[in-house]
Amino acid sequence: MRRKILVCFAVSLLGITFIPQLTNAVVVSPPVRDCLVKKYGSKVALAITKAKKLNTNQKKQVAACSTTSGSTSGGSTSSTTGLTAMTYGLLWSVGSNQAGLGNVSDPALLQLADGSLRMFFKNGNEPQIPLSGFDNKIHSYVSADNGKSWTLEDGVRIDVSSPVTVRTAESGGYEAWGWVGGGGVDSMTRFTSSTGKDFTKGSGAAVPTSACKNADGAGAGFLGDPQVVKVASGYLAYAHDLAAGKSPPFKRQVCKLISTDGVNWSVDASGTFAYQYDIQTNPELYRNAAGQLELWFPIDNMTKYTETRTSTNDGASWGTATTLSWQANDPDRLDLANGDSLLAFGNFDQRRGGLLAVSKKIATAYSASRDEKFGEVIWTISGAKQSDVTVTNLCRGTNETANASFSTSGSNLTITFKDSSVGCAFVLVGSAKAIS
Repeated sequence: MRRKILVCFAVSLLGITFIPQLTNAVVVSPPVRDCLVKKYGSKVALAITKAKKLNTNQKKQVAACSTTSGSTSGGSTSSTTGLTAMTYGLLWSVGSNQAGLGNVSDPALLQLADGSLRMFFKNGNEPQIPLSGFDNKIHSYVSADNGKSWTLEDGVRIDVSSPVTVRTAESGGYEAWGWVGGGGVDSMTRFTSSTGKDFTKGSGAAVPTSACKNADGAGAGFLGDPQVVKVASGYLAYAHDLAAGKSPPFKRQVCKLISTDGVNWSVDASGTFAYQYDIQTNPELYRNAAGQLELWFPIDNMTKYTETRTSTNDGASWGTATTLSWQANDPDRLDLANGDSLLAFGNFDQRRGGLLAVSKKIATAYSASRDEKFGEVIWTISGAKQSDVTVTNLCRGTNETANASFSTSGSNLTITFKDSSVGCAFVLVGSAKAIS
């Protein structure tokens, strides 16, 4: 919605303040940490993540969880190390204030009938950064090589001041949804296009949200941008609570929305995802090439990562959560006609602004964990040499490898990078630029 960029990125900045400043030498991956919480309790899990050296009992607890952490199509977890397979490689990225743009954010991917790709994005602004060139509208990049390179298009694609979800319509043409303000109420509004380039505003309606409650029983208020798919009964969408006006620590939930016509929406409270941890940005809902629904949650649960679930029954039930070792903020998925699977995402650095990035699903021998703290991020990577690894801040477009420290322990490589803002720092491994 109109306040989305301000609220979500301000939340991200505030969230940094409340991340525990741990000094552990033990790297515990997100799925192993979740298992520890479920199996032994949060106090035991916290003691392990804070420990500089595990005692005998803690080693047994970690080993028990490392052998039960499972696998996923988005990323798999090794049964012996607790590291997550690196299954996406970076194709392309651009940061704010490049090409005369403001604070770029919230990519939405679409493949057109001619095979070309269009990426819609919000060209907004942050008060912390006096960027120029923004208009808070939806602009676009196009790609003719399956996402390897992108060209900025002139003009506004969708005249709306919120991020959007965009898809190919079964009846022909294309459709999108965004929040349109008026009279103090934001309406979830459908837009249509015959070409997939310029969209025309259609009908919309306000969405009652109070029935969608977080883990503490607090109802949702303003929602982030909804992600919409077509189902037999009409349309299904998920959007998360922006927690506007609330104070951290957050436990933002994701609301299930249903509609028969794509215009009038209601909350299906039984489908709410609410945890004792925070779903930090907008989720992604996508029907993949296999016909399954995918649901992606960027998570902040003592560390930051991404949860992925799949459904084979149009969202009536969801499989067990699996993880990526990194947080793909505002994720957007697209399976291409040539068989490639893309994942677009964003991020933010308060010194520069936002990020648009596109990655491709790959197969590698690498696995990794990422432990992000206040002013520091630590990666543990299996299967890579130091010469294989580049540390980069994608928002700023800077190579930070020389500013990182490297150490080895057996077959594992540990990379430590200290900076005032580490959220947009990533490692790229090997020629395919496997990302964490």
